[in-house]
Amino acid sequence: MKTLVVLTAALATALTGGGFAAANPASPVAPPSAAQSAAEDLPELPAASANVEVVDRLPETKGAISINYSTYRTGWRQREVMFVSGEFGLKSYDVSNPDKPVFLDHLENSALALPGDDVSKRFWENEDVDVDHKRKLVFMARERTAFGRQPSGPRPTGVYILDAKDPADLKLVSFAEMGTGHTTTCINDCQYLWTAGYDGTPPTDPDLYKRSGKIFVTDIRDPRNPKTATTYVDLNRNQGKTHMTHDVQVDAAGIAWVAGTGGTRGYRTSGWHFDPLTKKFREATAVNPIPYAGGGVPSKDMPTAFSHNSIRPVGSRLADGPKPSAKHPAGSLLLHTEEAFGSPTCANQGRFVISSLKGSGKGESWQASEAKPFHLETVSVWSPHDQEGTITDAGCSAHYFDIHDRVVAYSFYGQGTRFLDVSDPARPFQIAYYRPEAAVSFSPYWHKGRAYIADIARGVEIVKLTKGADQAREAGQEVVLKTTKPVDDAVLTTTNRSNRLPLAPDPDYGWACPMVLRRGGQGCTEGAASCC
Repeated sequence: MKTLVVLTAALATALTGGGFAAANPASPVAPPSAAQSAAEDLPELPAASANVEVVDRLPETKGAISINYSTYRTGWRQREVMFVSGEFGLKSYDVSNPDKPVFLDHLENSALALPGDDVSKRFWENEDVDVDHKRKLVFMARERTAFGRQPSGPRPTGVYILDAKDPADLKLVSFAEMGTGHTTTCINDCQYLWTAGYDGTPPTDPDLYKRSGKIFVTDIRDPRNPKTATTYVDLNRNQGKTHMTHDVQVDAAGIAWVAGTGGTRGYRTSGWHFDPLTKKFREATAVNPIPYAGGGVPSKDMPTAFSHNSIRPVGSRLADGPKPSAKHPAGSLLLHTEEAFGSPTCANQGRFVISSLKGSGKGESWQASEAKPFHLETVSVWSPHDQEGTITDAGCSAHYFDIHDRVVAYSFYGQGTRFLDVSDPARPFQIAYYRPEAAVSFSPYWHKGRAYIADIARGVEIVKLTKGADQAREAGQEVVLKTTKPVDDAVLTTTNRSNRLPLAPDPDYGWACPMVLRRGGQGCTEGAASCC
């Protein structure tokens, strides 16, 4: 482990030049809620599970939010490394043996602290950690509530660039300050970053999602001198109106898909292409991309219109998604999720949606308006509603998902991790499920046939599917799950059982990005702000 010197003020400010400039820090908006942070040790209770075998758990990663992997080669030797981003900073593990991770290093919060930060508070949030696999750089997005920052003072946001050439010796390279820091994604072979999230626009509208809505573009060709553009991408994304961007995923064909309120839209970011808006051929760049396809989902299928993240199976990932057909040819399907709260039964919110991109390649979404809206055709919808293993009043919102061998591993805050067969895009069905008690599942990631689940309350858990999952796939039937009733009901209090999740709304995003409460212990009283 290591503890590095606090960042200097010079490092905390992104440099300018070449048509780029650092964005001004955003104005504070709402006061933070009380009692925010990772949950402490929880009682081990039986899990609701079927066709899933637990391989290992890394309890030292409690507070885990997101994961990424990278391959390291030295001569004939090859090893796989996992990076875990969380409230604790960044941890690295050798996962060459996927069943037995070996700890390598921990870049602690003090190494990420800016002047004025309280390093005893949590790092937040970096929902989707990204890696430059060639230069071995790791990118971590910083939110305005990181390290206990209060609305009464400055709350810097942006992206840390970390050196991971030696994954056992993680080092800070620089910090690019900009007006957001929720998620950040490599664009054009990691020459640029697209950073998304609430951008701190002054709160002139009571609707949070109307107070933001743009992608920040940062040139990282020189990682020690990142430069953020003064122009933005993906404006007016919801039927012609400004709304929030949330995350960016780049598919195997190089199309950058931006998810947020109003659906998911894809962009070409390099090469010469026809621009459907200008009706001319021009060069696409990270700063001035060309619309490709995409759009919103009909409200009956995604009531909140908030698309959390997406994957388009194409190219090298085509075999991981639904089987192509004459009706749905290769590259024509978009898989995306809805993050939403307020449905105690999962009946109408928090959906997994498969959409067809047909009819969206001529700039339709970019030319839409409230008077003439545009929506993608829905192929199918799946949610935990009415599924075995689902519990009520436990957080039905969808979060991140990953695909492998036509199986979607799909996290829900309160409904655990679901495994869906999506071979037939019109009929996704559940083949396995893992919902441990007191879990707050953020995101699953496939690695060598294992699913690594980033659970902010429990830490990283490694699971694999059993033969029962294969049998369910072959039969084409939804798996029937059974929840084992604990012997001692006394431990199932409203503060620790999974159908009363220890969550609180984020002070800026509200329930769109909840945080885990600390529930007493270590000299703290339950719900106390001092426990943040």
